[in-house]
Amino acid sequence: MYQTIYDVVEKRGRVKTGILLNGKDAGLKYLSEKGSFFYPEGAEENKEAEEFLKASVEAAVETSVVKNGDREIFVETYEKNPRLIILGGGHVSLPVAEIGRMLGFHVTVMDDREEFVTEERFPMADERIFGDFDTLSDRIPPYENAYYVVVTRGHLGDSACARAILKRPFAYFGMIGSRTKVRITREKLLKEGFTEEQLDQIHAPIGLPIGGQMPAEIAVSIMAEIVQEKNRHFRTYCDEEVEAAVRRRTPGTMVTIIEKKGSSPRGTGSKMFVFRDGSTAGSIGGGKVEFEAGKHAVNIRNTETKVYELGQGAGDLGMICGGTVRVLFEPVNM
Repeated sequence: MYQTIYDVVEKRGRVKTGILLNGKDAGLKYLSEKGSFFYPEGAEENKEAEEFLKASVEAAVETSVVKNGDREIFVETYEKNPRLIILGGGHVSLPVAEIGRMLGFHVTVMDDREEFVTEERFPMADERIFGDFDTLSDRIPPYENAYYVVVTRGHLGDSACARAILKRPFAYFGMIGSRTKVRITREKLLKEGFTEEQLDQIHAPIGLPIGGQMPAEIAVSIMAEIVQEKNRHFRTYCDEEVEAAVRRRTPGTMVTIIEKKGSSPRGTGSKMFVFRDGSTAGSIGGGKVEFEAGKHAVNIRNTETKVYELGQGAGDLGMICGGTVRVLFEPVNM
């Protein structure tokens, strides 16, 4: 199950999952990309539970526990390897690529002028593509966790890019230009059959309104808006140590923080993999919480949750930060 999750997020950059936490179908898990369901060992198939779980996952927008009636579902949106795709290699594109690389994006630059996408001009880019914008769909594969910045030199290029982007998944789509240029492009796309709802997804004019005039200032406003959009909803961080542990295909338990109240060292979605010998990969915050959860995880054979108190009262774990964390235990590679 987790092997499949990590394979999909590596390929697509984003994937959603959900697991039922209570009731007779507790432990049933759904993977949105494949439309697949994973049942705990020995569980009977339940189509009603599958439909309920699928609908709950598709409706959720971030990593959290969703309550629906007397049922609880832990929904996770995994993200990894964000891609910044800059369409147009002009003067604004250079600082956008620089800042994007600094922020950890995989950077692609495409232009229909060969001299604008050379290695000398864009040494910071991971990919440089020379070609007509009409060929975008053939040159750049679809990717869920993609951030598109359209900075072509005219509305024809803008229209070609928008036409392709609106037919594929994206995390962000921004288009530079004057209000007149943006209006012309929008009117053209409406006549081609795109809806107002689709076009409203475009950030145009692009960037946060910080009054930038110089190319570097405009680039800051663009990347600031992208960072704001990227962090609008809480996502699950893909810990490389945990992923490596899963790929070893060794039996163990996935330990995940699914809820927190008050202050705690790690947030919702933090994971630790516990091998059967008690060794671990990743972290849910260290200290006695992690020690107690790791000790409990060694003997887990069925999906369950457990709450740990972090305050300084009697019976708690003596953590200075205070609060509680609810932890999910899932057997993996059994």
